[in-house]
Amino acid sequence: MSINMVHSTMPQSPRATIITDVVTIMWLLIASLVCTGVLAQECPGKTYPGGTNANSKTSSVLAVIEGSTIEACCAACAGRPACSAWTLLGTTCRVKAGDWKLAGAGSGATSGLRTATPTAPPNRLPTPPPVPLPKGIRNTLMIIVDDLRPELGAYGHNTTVTTNIDKLAAGGLTFTRAYVQYSFCAPSRNSFMTGRRPDRTTCWNFVNYFREPSIGSNWTSMPQYFKEHGVLTLGAGKLFHPGLPPNYDTPYSWSFGDASDPLNLKMPYVGPGDSGGAPNDPFLTQPGAVSGCVNKSGEAVDGDMTHWCSYNMTRLHEVYPEYGTEPLFDQQIASATIKQLQAAAKSPNPFFIGCGFHRPHLPFAVPSEYHALLPPTEQIKPPKFNRQPEGSSMAAWHPGGFGVPTSTYNVSCPQEQTKAYRKAYYAAVSFMDSNVGRVLDELDTLGLADSTTVIFMGDHGWQLGEMNEWRKMTNWELGVRVPLIIRCPWMPASHGVKTPALVEAVDLYQTIAALAGLPDPASGDDYPVQNVQGNSLLPYFLDPPTNGTGTIKKYAFSQFNKHNTESGPYGLQPWDPCTKCNFSEWDYVGLSLRDDRWRYTEWVKWDKAAHGPQWGVYGVGGGAELYDHEGDFGADMDVATDTINVAHEAQYADVVQTLSAALRQHFLGDH
Repeated sequence: MSINMVHSTMPQSPRATIITDVVTIMWLLIASLVCTGVLAQECPGKTYPGGTNANSKTSSVLAVIEGSTIEACCAACAGRPACSAWTLLGTTCRVKAGDWKLAGAGSGATSGLRTATPTAPPNRLPTPPPVPLPKGIRNTLMIIVDDLRPELGAYGHNTTVTTNIDKLAAGGLTFTRAYVQYSFCAPSRNSFMTGRRPDRTTCWNFVNYFREPSIGSNWTSMPQYFKEHGVLTLGAGKLFHPGLPPNYDTPYSWSFGDASDPLNLKMPYVGPGDSGGAPNDPFLTQPGAVSGCVNKSGEAVDGDMTHWCSYNMTRLHEVYPEYGTEPLFDQQIASATIKQLQAAAKSPNPFFIGCGFHRPHLPFAVPSEYHALLPPTEQIKPPKFNRQPEGSSMAAWHPGGFGVPTSTYNVSCPQEQTKAYRKAYYAAVSFMDSNVGRVLDELDTLGLADSTTVIFMGDHGWQLGEMNEWRKMTNWELGVRVPLIIRCPWMPASHGVKTPALVEAVDLYQTIAALAGLPDPASGDDYPVQNVQGNSLLPYFLDPPTNGTGTIKKYAFSQFNKHNTESGPYGLQPWDPCTKCNFSEWDYVGLSLRDDRWRYTEWVKWDKAAHGPQWGVYGVGGGAELYDHEGDFGADMDVATDTINVAHEAQYADVVQTLSAALRQHFLGDH
C-alpha cells in the first residue's frame, strides 16, 4: 500500500534548515510504514491469531471482495473515500466504513485502519524559501481556455477561424486524443493544476476544493512547484476556478515580492474585475456568468440577449466611451498577460505565466467582426446525430440549462436555433483565438519565443447539439476530449507533429515541469509533491508516436456524478449534474475509460451511506455503455460522437469484460 492515503495531512517538505530536514525524514519514515496507522510489513496491518480484529460502534461494510490478498484488500480501502478499515480473513476482504479500532486477538485475520494516520504538528513551520534555482530552467506560458472543444483548424476542421492557434500547432506537438478527468470546470482544474485525480482532490463540483485542511492544504500546486524552485509565477484570468480554491490560490501559487520575484515586481494575480474597466461594467462578462448581453441603449448589441450576442464595437465605444478600447474581459486578460510578459522579460529568473481565457464560455458574447468571419447562419452545419445515443443510459444525459437551448429528453433542439448557437460558439472561438494571437505576438516581440514552452488547452469538452446535448457535464467523448497543443522550441522532433497517443490532463504537471528542466515532481524528496499522479509525456517530445495509443498509457479515465430529480413528465430523472450537491446526495456515478478504439462507461448506483459506487447495480437510470471509435481521428465531430451503445451485443462480450475489469482495477485502486 502506498502512502497516498495519508498525504493530505503531511507537513510541507522543508528546505531551509537541517532541523526541518530531520523532521521531514522522520515523517516520511513513519508514513512509509503505515497503510492505516498500523505498523507492519508489505501492505501494513496487523495479524491477530484469534478472535475479533476490527470492532466498531457504528459501522458498515462497503464491499466484500473474494479471492483477495493483503495488498489488494488494502488497495481496495484506499480506493474508497469512505473506507476507514479493512479486514482480510483467508482470501475474503471486507472494506468498511465507520468508527473502527483494532482490538483483541482474533481469528487469524489481517486488518488495518485508514484513520489512524500521522498528522501534521499543530504549529506549521514557516513556508521555506525557494531551493537554489536549477541551471538551464526555461520559461513556461500556459494558456487555458474555458469550454473549448477541439474543433480547430489545427485538428482538421474548417468550421472556425483559428489562425493563431493553428500557427502555434505548426511549431508544436498536437495531441488529438487528450482527455480531462472530469467534464466540469472546477473539478477539472483542481485536478490538472495539482496533478491529482478528482477522487484525490475530492473536488467533484462547486462544493469542495483541494486546499481544504482535510484534503490537501499542504499540497504543492503546479505553479507553486515552479515558484518554490525560484521561478517567477504570474497569472491572469481563469486558471483555477474562481473561489475554488479561494483567491486563485494566492499566495501559494503566485509570486509577490518573495525570493522568486527578485525585482520585487509585486504583480498581483489578475482575476475577474481586476483587469480594468468601470465598476459594474455590463460588458465585462466574468467567469461563471450566464448572461452579459444586456445593454442600456439597445443599439450596440445584436443577438438573443441571453445565450449569445454580437457587439457593434464602434457603436459600443460611442455609447460607452468610459469603458475604453477594451471593454470585454478576455481583451483585458490578454493585455494583463502582455504586461506580465513585459515585466517578466526584465527579471533574471525564468517565468511561469498562466493566462486563462473565458470565451467560448456562455454567453457567446463577442464583437460582430467575428460573426462576419463565418457563413450565414442558414449555412452553418447542424450535428448529424442530434438525439441521445441508441441504448444509452438516462443518467448519461442531462438537459440544457445554464442559458443554453432548452432541451428535453429525446426531443432535440430546433435546427434553426441549433445553427444560431453553433455559429455564435464558433465566433466566440475566433474571438478567443485573436486574443491568443496578441499574447503570442508579444512573446515573439520580446524575443522569448525560443526560450518558452507554450501550452494551449481546453479545461473540458463541449457538446453543440450532438446527442441532444449542450455544454459539458458528460462522460461521452465530446464531453471529455480537449484540445492540447504544446510547443517546446528545444524539442525539434515534436514540431508540427500530430499524435494520437492517449494522454490525460493529469499528466500535465509532470510533463510541463520536465520540459522546463525542473526536477521530477513525482520522485523528489518533498512529500507534498510526491505521489503526484499521471505520467510525464516527455518521451513523446523526443519521439512522437504517430499511431496507436503510445507507450505511456493504455487507457484514459474520466468520471461524473449525477442526482435524481422527480419532476417533469418522465418521473425519475437521474440526470441532474448536481453542481452544488454534497457527495451524500448523489444517486449515480459514471466511471469511464477510453482505449485505442472504444469508449466504455458504467453508470452505477451511488451508495450514499458508504460513499462509493455499487458496482453492477445500475438501477433504472444506469447501465453499461460501449461506443466504437474506429476511424475517429479527431477531424470530424460527427465521427467523434457516441451514437450506438453496443455493450449488450454478444459479439462484444469479451471487449466489455476486459474494459470493465480495467475500469474497476483503476477506480478500486489507489487512484
